[in-house]
Amino acid sequence: MTATRRRRIVRRLLILIVVSPLIGWTYEQYAVRRDAKRFPPPGQFVQVEPTRRLHYVCSGSGSPLVLFEVSGFSNALSFREARAGLSQHTRVCNYDRVGIGWSDRSPSTVPVSMLARDVGILLDEISPRAPVVLVASSIGGVTAELFARQHPERVAGLVLLDAGNSDAVRAAINRNYVPTLAAIGCSGLRAASAIGLMRLLDPWHLRRAGSEESARAAAVMYRAKPWSMLCAMVRAAEATLSEFDEASPLRPEIPITALSAETREGFLPPALEGWVHLRGSVDALRQSHQRMAQGSTRGVWRVVPGSSHLIASSRPQAVVDAVMEMIRPSEKPSAP
Repeated sequence: MTATRRRRIVRRLLILIVVSPLIGWTYEQYAVRRDAKRFPPPGQFVQVEPTRRLHYVCSGSGSPLVLFEVSGFSNALSFREARAGLSQHTRVCNYDRVGIGWSDRSPSTVPVSMLARDVGILLDEISPRAPVVLVASSIGGVTAELFARQHPERVAGLVLLDAGNSDAVRAAINRNYVPTLAAIGCSGLRAASAIGLMRLLDPWHLRRAGSEESARAAAVMYRAKPWSMLCAMVRAAEATLSEFDEASPLRPEIPITALSAETREGFLPPALEGWVHLRGSVDALRQSHQRMAQGSTRGVWRVVPGSSHLIASSRPQAVVDAVMEMIRPSEKPSAP
């Protein structure tokens, strides 16, 4: 190979390296604007900081209020069937945490205290006096636990759906390789989303569904904003652990129903499930669910048959039953 040919190949590779991300970034900007017009915010906003708002939706009437604290990449419209079932009996709200869905972008670091404070401000708006039942899924359990520890008087009960908790945070940080891998991974995913690669790769296989609901989910999930939020939480992991260490323990009189998933499906995007094995971590998470329930004088733990990690999606009736057992035992709906 001649020197001239080598230089030509190097030049073309450099052009490809520079131009491809630029094209991807340009397309991503177009897609974000297009999706904002196609899928406007379906709910309302509450101002939590001078430059930051949270988006939320509510349905039904009655008390106590049931507030969903959703999983990492779910949004205010997620878990539709479970919310609809509960809204026949009481008022139900769901919201987009900072950086997710239609809520505003997150700052560069997001410790759990910030998320718990957001919950408090949201409740000042939608349930300023009465305690609420928090229904927390996956990573949402971390926020729900700290809020309940800081403000037990505002919590009528916790329903935890294969939920994370302070034990899980501590275990992840104590594995020396996990924080490093998480930091590298989230930064790579954030960069990929900024140049449109997440839309191209479609790791949750949302395009296969071909529905309006899946298109909306892709619109709010595959842009850069939620991945930046993930990185912000990873950066604040040590601060989050310190905040749990400083908080009072959960009061034993708070009712807790901890539901564990039967399968590991849904713990990761479908595109990654064959590549990453989480058996040890998932088993440890289930044991932490048992400990959470055992710490309450009204604690219940059980595995939901046939459920995936996102129990409210895979077995919505189990969520409705768990909440109704907690707030109105005599009105527990019958499973279909």
